[in-house]
Amino acid sequence: GSKELVVGLPQLLRLRNPDRDTVLYPSLSYPSYAMGAELAGCRAVPVPVDDAWCIDLSAIDAADADRALVLWVNTPGNPAGGLDDLGAAAAWGREHGVPVVSDECYVEFTWNGPGRSILQHGSEGVLAVHSLSKRSNLAGLRVGFYAGDPDLVSYLGEVRKHQGFMVPGPAQAAGVAALSDQVHVDVQRDRYLGRLQVLVGVMAAIGIEAVLPEGAFYLWVEAPDGDAWAFGRRLAAGLGVVVSPGEFYGEAGTGHVRLAAVAVDERIDLVRERSGA
Repeated sequence: GSKELVVGLPQLLRLRNPDRDTVLYPSLSYPSYAMGAELAGCRAVPVPVDDAWCIDLSAIDAADADRALVLWVNTPGNPAGGLDDLGAAAAWGREHGVPVVSDECYVEFTWNGPGRSILQHGSEGVLAVHSLSKRSNLAGLRVGFYAGDPDLVSYLGEVRKHQGFMVPGPAQAAGVAALSDQVHVDVQRDRYLGRLQVLVGVMAAIGIEAVLPEGAFYLWVEAPDGDAWAFGRRLAAGLGVVVSPGEFYGEAGTGHVRLAAVAVDERIDLVRERSGA
């Protein structure tokens, strides 16, 4: 429900600050951060991630910071499930005069500790972006929301309404109903965690080490001999599982695959049976 904002934000921010032309985003991440920069005619500059697959703010070049329109962070992260230090990200943005936008669409599916938001560190210079696509399995509804810096929220609201991005009334009503209920979220959270645990066992049964992510509903698995495509073919042929090669999420993902725990439980159980787990 927030992809339209993710892809369109650089263009809107550049209208506000035409002297800047750079979008910073994690080098291992959802491809739409970089695509949004390209569609706006901006520089898409990946920021290296550390060994825990979290963004390394110290690796941002000063020249890139001076030209930055926005810094994206994503916690829990897609595809590897890392948990960024959102307080440090907010502080970096304020120090450099760069808006920090935190994509928090997986926050309800944080496995290591409680869910976290950049807004816990104040609203100045930051936005938190949320989506019903992940929280409530309502991807087709195209409903999400952002909150944070009052000036930035007001600016985006004024500009976006001229683009015709108002959410239709029936979709708003459905969104209110979903956001007013936590029970279905807790049920789905338990499902995802159970599926992830099963899939860790499936990987072990075929001789592959995999660990639970810190958040989100993907396993991030190192491919044997670093060949993600060969490993993907092996999983498809042997288990009927289709995975995403890690390079889809940036060069930093080379040699890994992303396995999404999104099939229904019956399908996950079938994979377990096929693996002998």
